[in-house]
Amino acid sequence: MTQADGPEGLCIASGLPAKIITTFDLHDVPSRIEQAHALALQGMAVVGGLTYEAAPAFDKSLAVQSGSGFPLLEFQAFNADQISLLPFNQLQGLSSNVACNPWCDEQTHVEYVESFEKVRKAIEAGEFYQINLTTRLKAKSGQIDAWQLFQHLYLTQPAPQSVFLRGSAFNVISLSPELFFHWDGKSLTTAPMKGTRQPLAGSFDVLSDSEKDRAENVMIVDLLRNDMAKVCQPRSVQVRSLFDVMHLPTVDQMTSSIAGQTLPGTGLKDVFAALFPCGSVTGAPKSQAMMRIAQWEKAPRRFYCGALGLLSPGGAAHFNVPIRTVIEHRGELEYGVGSGITWYSTLVDEKKEWWQKTVFLRESTADFRVLETLRLENGQWHNLDAHLQRMSNTANYFSYVWDEHTVRQALMSAAQANRAGLYRARCLLSATGGFELELHAFEQANKPVQLRLASKPMDASPEFLLHKTTHRPEYDAFQREAGNSFDVVLFNAQGNLTETCRCNIVLKMNGELLTSQISESTGTYLLPGVFREQLLRENAIRQATLNVADLQRAEEVWLINSLRGWVPVSTIVRSDGKLIFSNNTQ
Repeated sequence: MTQADGPEGLCIASGLPAKIITTFDLHDVPSRIEQAHALALQGMAVVGGLTYEAAPAFDKSLAVQSGSGFPLLEFQAFNADQISLLPFNQLQGLSSNVACNPWCDEQTHVEYVESFEKVRKAIEAGEFYQINLTTRLKAKSGQIDAWQLFQHLYLTQPAPQSVFLRGSAFNVISLSPELFFHWDGKSLTTAPMKGTRQPLAGSFDVLSDSEKDRAENVMIVDLLRNDMAKVCQPRSVQVRSLFDVMHLPTVDQMTSSIAGQTLPGTGLKDVFAALFPCGSVTGAPKSQAMMRIAQWEKAPRRFYCGALGLLSPGGAAHFNVPIRTVIEHRGELEYGVGSGITWYSTLVDEKKEWWQKTVFLRESTADFRVLETLRLENGQWHNLDAHLQRMSNTANYFSYVWDEHTVRQALMSAAQANRAGLYRARCLLSATGGFELELHAFEQANKPVQLRLASKPMDASPEFLLHKTTHRPEYDAFQREAGNSFDVVLFNAQGNLTETCRCNIVLKMNGELLTSQISESTGTYLLPGVFREQLLRENAIRQATLNVADLQRAEEVWLINSLRGWVPVSTIVRSDGKLIFSNNTQ
C-alpha cells in the first residue's frame, strides 16, 4: 500500500496486510465498507477502494457493465507499526526508467466518431446535458514491476491524490489529482474536477477564463451539492471555491471545492451511497448518463472512475477519483481516459483532451508517433495524396488526432521554401495532432546494392508492421545486422518473405515481377508502401506468396519505395556470409 502524503513523500505500508476484505457480490459491498471502517476505528490503516461497477450496490437504478471477473471492492488493513513515510528524495533514488509496449486504444476511430454522434443526439433529445465518455488504452505488461512503474510515473507527475495498491489479483497505479471526498466523521469535503487544457507558457488564465470549461464545472458542482445534501445537515453544504486551476506538468485542471456537515449517525457506507460514483466521471443527470455509458463503452471501468484511498487509524476517510490510473491484471496494463462531453464539445477538441491526459504516461513509458517519409524534388512532393491518405489511415487506426488541412499547409510551405534540390522528408504526427516536419538533403544512388538475410524471423505486432510509426524496435534491431550491406531482408515464422527494414521487395520469377502478399492466414504482414500500391494498381507487379527459398531462384531482385523508386539488388548474403542470390546480369 502506498498513498501520496504531500510534497514530503509517500505514506508506505510494509509487509503483508493483517487482513484483506474483498467481494465480487454487490449485496456484500455496504457491509464490507463498514467492516473496513471498523478496522480503521480500531487503529489500523486501511487502504483500498471500490470499482466503478460497485455502483448498483447503493442504487439499483445505476447501470454498469457486468461480468468483468474483477472484484467490486478490496481493502487491506495494516497495523500501525507497518506504516512509515518514504521521503521524496529517497523515492527519486529508488526509481528507475520503465518502458513497456506501446499504448493502443481499444476503441477504433470509427467507434469514437459513432459514440460522439450518439452523445450529440442524446443531448439534443434531452437525455442528459453532460456525459463522461471514456475508453481504455492497453499495453502488455511484460516484465514490468508495478511498484517500479508507480515510482517512475509518480516522479513524472506527483499528483496529490496518488495511490498504489498491490491487490490480491491485480495492481492499481493511480496518479489521480482529483479528491473524491474527505470525511472525518463530521465534516465532508469534495473537490470535483472538470475542465482540462494543455499548459501554455505565460497563459495561466486560459482554463479559468474558458466559458465552456466553467459551465462544465458548474454542472458537476451542482450535481455534487445535491449528492452531498443526502447525508449532510440542512443548509450546511456550501461551495468553498469555484474554478481553481491546478497546474500539473502536462495538463491544467479546473477544480472546485464543496463542504458540508454530515447528519448524526452517518456511516461510511452512507457517504458512499450518497456520492458514488463521483458525478465528475459520470455526467448529469447521473442515472441516465450511467445507463448510456454502460451501453456505449466497450469495457468495464474497474477501479478507473471508482474510488481509491485510505482509512486512517481513527477512522478518517480520504478517497480519490481514480483518473490517470493504470490497472495491471493478467499480464496486461490498462489505462482509462475520457472527458465530459456537452453540447458545445467538438469531436476533435475532445479527442485532443483525451490524448493530453495520456502525455505523462506515454512519454514516460512508451511514446510513438505516426511516421511518413516523402520525397521533395525541386519544390514538388512525390505521391503526396497517397502519403497523406496512408498517414490518415494510420492516425485513425491508433485514434490519433488528424487534421489534414494543417498537415498539408505545412508541407506546401516547405515545398515553396525549398524549390531547388532533392530532400528526404520525415513527417511526424503525435497523438494530440501535433505535426513536425524534418527535411534532410538526399542524394539519389542508382547503383546496385547488397542485402543481408535476417538471422531469424521477424516477430512484431501486426499493427506496427502494417502501419508506419516511430515504434520500430524490431526493424532497428535487424538493421543493425546489416553491417556493410544496404538493408536486411525480413521473413516471418513460416519462412515467407515480407520486406526489408526500409523498402518493399520485388522478385522477378519466370519473367514476372512479384511482391510479397499481405496475408492474415499465413501471418504475413508488411508495410503497404505507397510506391508498391501504385505499381499494383498499374499491374506492373503482382502479389504472391514468396519464401526465403525463392531468393535463390529469382532472376532479379529489386527494392522499391516512394523515396528511392526502383533500387536494383546485386547480391544477398546470409548472416554467415554465404551467398544466396547474385545478379549475374549486372
